[in-house]
Amino acid sequence: MPPKKNAKGNKDQNAKAKQKQKTRELSDKTFGLKNKNKSSKVQKFVKQVESQANDGLKKRQEALAQRRAEEKKAAELARKEAASLFTPIIQQKVPFGTDPKSVLCAFFKEGMCNKGNKCKFSHDLNIARKGAKRDMYTDSRDKEEEKEKEVEEKQKDTMEDWDEDKLRSVIKSKLGNPKTTTDKVCKFFIDAVENCKYGWFWTCPNGGDACKYKHSLPEGYILKTKEQRRLERLAQDAEKKITLEEFIENERQKLPPKEKLTPISWETFLKWKKEHKLNKLNKKTNINSQGKKILSGKDVILQRFGDKYVDNKPVNDINNPSSTDDNSNDNEEVEDVEDNAEHGTAWDLSEFQKQLKEAEKN
Repeated sequence: MPPKKNAKGNKDQNAKAKQKQKTRELSDKTFGLKNKNKSSKVQKFVKQVESQANDGLKKRQEALAQRRAEEKKAAELARKEAASLFTPIIQQKVPFGTDPKSVLCAFFKEGMCNKGNKCKFSHDLNIARKGAKRDMYTDSRDKEEEKEKEVEEKQKDTMEDWDEDKLRSVIKSKLGNPKTTTDKVCKFFIDAVENCKYGWFWTCPNGGDACKYKHSLPEGYILKTKEQRRLERLAQDAEKKITLEEFIENERQKLPPKEKLTPISWETFLKWKKEHKLNKLNKKTNINSQGKKILSGKDVILQRFGDKYVDNKPVNDINNPSSTDDNSNDNEEVEDVEDNAEHGTAWDLSEFQKQLKEAEKN
């Protein structure tokens, strides 16, 4: 590790070098003078030269220091101007109920406001000093004690003892700058009111004052007291409760008489299914007779892949039942309906799925 430099020694060397330079300058200016050490006039002249040299050195040092200070000040001003140019000015927000003319314009403070008298903010730089004057006849500490007492009273003042007027007054006093963009009431606010959790120090879990929903009671809302809620709970508990079986039996009693109802059995179900299928066929017939064509998913598949995956039996055209042998086609449809209702229809879709994937790729 190299030895540390001696700062004091360096200063002494600089001072000696300056002294040598000064004596050299003096000797140069008094070079060639006779009787330097004998004549009083010559010595007086030498002293005058020495004083001039010292004064010139001091003046040069002062001028150098002044120039450096001016350069430093100019650099600081340039830095502030650059910061003001590249730093955006944010327009201040005024709390609800505050006069904008009592707030200094941020753009005017930076010298960039061009609105003049049309600006809603103040252009008075001394506006900050025009606040309320301190009252010399009252002790400010008494006010602090009063505030502490007020906070303690509010902490003890819970919603359980409030009426509707008191609740509305507290809600009105807590309203800040309205930021709501909807007429919907905040669900957290309603829950807090209904569960008696609302109070002076309640904050909305949905962002506090930034909640976009309304923190006010809807029109027609009636605040129920603690006693009213207790009576409602007692009335609900005192109500006669029925079981599920009793409820079903009551609903059965509301049905029409048995003579007007049809009991469900296998035969009645097959009959209903057959009629249901016939009604669908009749609807299709009416639609086709009007010139309209509605294809079901099954019809589309049969038209596209019927030649590959359906038996070689003659297939009836469901979409055109008005073709030849209408009566025979209807009879065959009814027989198919009965057969399908009793036994169902089985399909092998493995080959169909492969062909469908190939068709989608193409």
